[in-house]
Amino acid sequence: MAGQGAFQAFAALTVALAGMPAMAQQPPGVADFLSTIGGDTDMKTSGSLRTRPSPQVFPLLDDAEEIIGYRFFAEKITADGSATAVRARDAFAHECVAKGGRIEPEDGDAARSFRDRALGRRLPPRGEFKHFWSGISAVCSRGPDQVLGGFVAITYDTTEVATKGDLGSRLISHVSMIPTRTAVYAYRPDQIRSAAWFQRAQDSYVADREAEQKRREAFRRDLAIGTVTNCGTVIQIRGPMVEIAVPPTTLTPNGQSTFWSRRDTLAPTFSTPCTYGL
Repeated sequence: MAGQGAFQAFAALTVALAGMPAMAQQPPGVADFLSTIGGDTDMKTSGSLRTRPSPQVFPLLDDAEEIIGYRFFAEKITADGSATAVRARDAFAHECVAKGGRIEPEDGDAARSFRDRALGRRLPPRGEFKHFWSGISAVCSRGPDQVLGGFVAITYDTTEVATKGDLGSRLISHVSMIPTRTAVYAYRPDQIRSAAWFQRAQDSYVADREAEQKRREAFRRDLAIGTVTNCGTVIQIRGPMVEIAVPPTTLTPNGQSTFWSRRDTLAPTFSTPCTYGL
């Protein structure tokens, strides 16, 4: 069954590549930079087998409908394996500005959520290997509520083993000439959440919390004998203290069927676990 799943994944990748001419009939977005950075539309990835697709093609497997263009690079060992990815990001940023946008701050919600989704756990951990995977991403926006596009670059970096490895590793690396490989993707804007989306979500969360707090305050203020709370039924009230009778199927920590609780710890039924006066 595992082999069948791997074959299906490879077939999906083949369909994605066949159905995505790199720059044909693109929806609005930031993708013209792909024409300026070079590269190839023919897949050049490390370790992309039928049984184990490369992390560099995961975007095509998982996000095919969101991608409006891509480029693959296979380069000789250089002093900086991330150079192509950085050059592509700079070209993306240049086009972004030219279209009236700006690059979202890396620590902002829009950039961080896109990075987590587009890269996230797709890249193997660094571990002890001197050949390693790295990824960078960026989001271009025109104002807080209009995303213009997204950029992702995934690199299989071989420079460290060729320049910093032991003598044997360096010799093997130079003899085998394992290239540094980079895949660059342009994402369509309508699938990327904007900074304003996150602000609205935060505002909604705060409003909901405030409304819930007011509801609990009103509930505690209006407590009366017979009111059913999250702990049980009110049977006596003495100022800030309330005596509660728990349901027959429930016992308090001390094994009694009733207990005293502060009024300000009680809440509507099932809204929060009972603390039993603790």
